[in-house]
Amino acid sequence: MIWDVAVSRVWDAIRKTRCTMEIKRFDRSGCCARFPATFNGDTMRLIHIATAALAAASLTFVACDGSSSSRSAPGASTAAATSGISQTTTSATTAAPTTSGTVASPTSGVTSTGPVSSVPDTEPPLIVLTAPRRGAFTTQGAIDVEGTITDQSGVAYFVINGDPITPAANGTFRHTLALTHGLNVIELEAADPLGQRTRSALSVISGDFLPEASVVTDAVATRLNRPAFDAIERVAAQQLGGTNLSAMIMAQNPLYTGGSGLASANVEATAASFGTPTLDLDPQVGGLFVRTEIPNVDLTVRVSGRVLGIGYSLTTQVTADTARLEGTAVVNVANGQVTTDLQNVNVDLDNFRFDISGVPSFLENLVRNRVRRLIEDQIEGQVRTVLPVEINKAIAGANGPITQTILGRPVTLHMIPVAVTFDADGATVVADGDITMQPLPGLILPTTPGSLATAGALPTFGTTKAFYASINDDFLNRIGHAAWRGGLMNLKIDDAFLQAQPGMPSWLSLDAYLLQIFFPSLVGQVNPLDPIEIEIGTLTPPVFKTKPAPGLLDTGLGELTFSVYVAPTGGVRQLVLEASIQIQVDVAPALSQGKLQLRIAGRPLVRTDVSKMPLARFDPLGIENFVDFIIPPVLQVFAMVWSGYPLPTHPALNLTGVDFLQDGPALDFVTVRGDL
Repeated sequence: MIWDVAVSRVWDAIRKTRCTMEIKRFDRSGCCARFPATFNGDTMRLIHIATAALAAASLTFVACDGSSSSRSAPGASTAAATSGISQTTTSATTAAPTTSGTVASPTSGVTSTGPVSSVPDTEPPLIVLTAPRRGAFTTQGAIDVEGTITDQSGVAYFVINGDPITPAANGTFRHTLALTHGLNVIELEAADPLGQRTRSALSVISGDFLPEASVVTDAVATRLNRPAFDAIERVAAQQLGGTNLSAMIMAQNPLYTGGSGLASANVEATAASFGTPTLDLDPQVGGLFVRTEIPNVDLTVRVSGRVLGIGYSLTTQVTADTARLEGTAVVNVANGQVTTDLQNVNVDLDNFRFDISGVPSFLENLVRNRVRRLIEDQIEGQVRTVLPVEINKAIAGANGPITQTILGRPVTLHMIPVAVTFDADGATVVADGDITMQPLPGLILPTTPGSLATAGALPTFGTTKAFYASINDDFLNRIGHAAWRGGLMNLKIDDAFLQAQPGMPSWLSLDAYLLQIFFPSLVGQVNPLDPIEIEIGTLTPPVFKTKPAPGLLDTGLGELTFSVYVAPTGGVRQLVLEASIQIQVDVAPALSQGKLQLRIAGRPLVRTDVSKMPLARFDPLGIENFVDFIIPPVLQVFAMVWSGYPLPTHPALNLTGVDFLQDGPALDFVTVRGDL
């Protein structure tokens, strides 16, 4: 949203000025490159240039009157620092008067002297890693980084995750790195005495893992306090009386038929009405005490028959001041299903009246008792029909598979209740979880030990809010793992794809002209009108780790393959750029219409490791800016994979005053709480 607003404001300013401007882009050394462009307010090309400028780390717009304004992140002195992109293997080559020499490393303080050669050195150091492999999974707390580093002029400095490394004489190195739980990004940087620098990044996932075939235990826990049951009462009470109960009574006609040789009676209801029911659900140890009151019971009945052979027929009223039902709702869990049973039920009709004049008293009493019992049975049956269903909805919430379509693929979420506990303040429900989807045909992904898991107990819930729901980060990691395994993280992005996704920026258009903005060396090599395609693949699943609000979820996307193609209509696709990308971004949960949404919070930290540039050699800063321009919309698409699932609560209830927090003794749950 902030990105769209920024682009929109730049666009509006450009439309008003309709003048020639210069974009001054600063690189890491403090030098700048000027890109003159005549802006026509009626062309969407301005959007490309404006957004490319916004993606740069520091921008200076030189207007028609010669004045300028600049934007840079506070305290940032380089483009990499402000763009959030810190790694690329492409080198920023600097001309030097000699081909050898000694240089002090600004990073490690170590000096190195390269050999003298008559052939100019135009390449940065070459780093070849032999271990670990990209996207490795490990349960160990440390890992060895091994390989070789070589350079014609020597190596001035070499660091791995900020640690200075001294290679052996033959260029080999081995360095042990401590790992943290989750996604670990290993960053390598080196430079030669000429200032030619190379950077590389790869990721490793470390921790404990749950096998893919297992369910996530304690995936979700919910708490319903008394205010929640008050809300459920209002929903269920609407179904207990009125037309529903009237229809049930009428369906029992005749209400009575029978008698003896002396007298007989046939009773049929011609109308039935009931007042507005009230329902009270009182939590207690072992279940819910249930009290239902339905006022103003009123039936119009026609009574006919014979007395001593003489026929009779009359219309009269059957009334009661109030129908009362009391009982206990006992909730059980078996085989992942929640069931509710009403026990110790008692129904009574206060001040029941049914008078049949002219009929022998024995027959009148018989008919009166039978009709009364029938009305009581129908009221009990109505409560037994309605109440367990509504309690089950509230207690089980998302009980049973929930299937929704994401990016055109069916995804099924399984919530499996395992325990329900009642006390005097409410009820706590614990459920295991899993998610399933069919993999893409032909998709081949590495074998893994499973989804990332942490050891942590359930949160302790309060009683101040009506509703609490806590989601285990293990469950989020299982969802991410299943989405990755099913191919939802593999995307082919073109204009048609972007237009089909809700919430994508309207100004984003993928064509070769956009590439030429970031990579001027492509001018003359590709047709600017040709569309481009971006393919995203992954070697590892996304990894979630809880953190304090507002981000709440530190999300790591490791070993994304990022490939850019020019795809002329009816022509052959050409690869322009291929890179591996590591992304770290905060994700914030939100609630929309009772469904959980995950949204990108802030700018992502992106590390780019370029592997191929077949058409031309690109400036490292241009690569960083282009990736930083494309990645935010892609992340919004990824966020949709974990969005849209309903909270485990009654579907007719709406949460208000909602907030989210990091929760649990080990701080590995995200809790949403609110009122109803």
